[in-house]
Parts: sequence; structure tokens; C-alpha cells
Amino acid sequence: DNGPPPARHQKPALDKGKDGALSAQEKRGYEQFKAQGCVACHAGINVGGNAFMKMGLAGDYFAEREKRGLGALVDADKGRFLVTKKEEDLHVFRVPPLRNVALTAPYFHDGAVPTLDEAIALMGRFQLGREIPEEDRRDIAAFLQSLTGKQLEKRR
Repeated sequence: DNGPPPARHQKPALDKGKDGALSAQEKRGYEQFKAQGCVACHAGINVGGNAFMKMGLAGDYFAEREKRGLGALVDADKGRFLVTKKEEDLHVFRVPPLRNVALTAPYFHDGAVPTLDEAIALMGRFQLGREIPEEDRRDIAAFLQSLTGKQLEKRR
């Protein structure tokens, strides 16, 4: 099998519903991940990566980024529009897979988000139209960290 290395949440124990594959916090995070609506876009074996979505469904991410001094609009912010030239693809990006997401900061297409917590908060605000409470973000972050696969060793 040439797929990604297994993450802790994919152990056979979890598949069979046995306790111990996830901590209590990671389980709460998974429940919040589903309850908040994250699974609408982040689904499948890689927890995303199989769809395209407009950045800013529930608010103007780009205006907020500029207001925070993190950069004005640039061509890369146009997303799929740069490829398709279709107006409906303006600000549309591939939904990233969340496997190994704890290892891939900074976040988003522009690298403007330094922490996983901030990425979760901004996704709530701009994609889901809600503020995700800090405790729920911590739990979601713990779940997302459980998606980290075993690191492959370099061959010498």
C-alpha cells in the first residue's frame, strides 16, 4: 500500500470501537469537529483534499487579513480563478487534507495564520459563520494532532 502512513486515530482498535485509540480530549475534539460542521468539507481518508471551496463563505477573510496588517489582496488570492478564468472560481481553493496538519504551519493558501488554534478560529468565523469557543478549539486541535502519521525514517 502506497497510501499515507497511518495516524493514531486509524489504529484497528479505533476501527473496532475500542477505547484507548483517542484520549478523552481528542474524542471531544472529534465530536466538536463534527458538531461545528468541519466535516462538511474535511472528509475522507485524508480528512479533506477532495473538494474545492470558496474562502470566505461566511465573511470576508481577505478584508480581515488586510485589516490585521497581514497583507493586501494579491493574485494568488484569486485561487482557482487563475486557472479557470470563471468568476465563480474567484477565491476558490482546494480544501486541504488535515492529515499531518499539526506539522504544516503556517496555515492557509497565504501562510498568514501561524497557529492551529488561530486557523480553527478563522475557519469557524469565515467558513462556518460562527465563533468557536476557546475550549472547543483546544479540543479540536487535540483531535487534529491525532491525525499526525508516523514519521518515516530517512534511509542512510
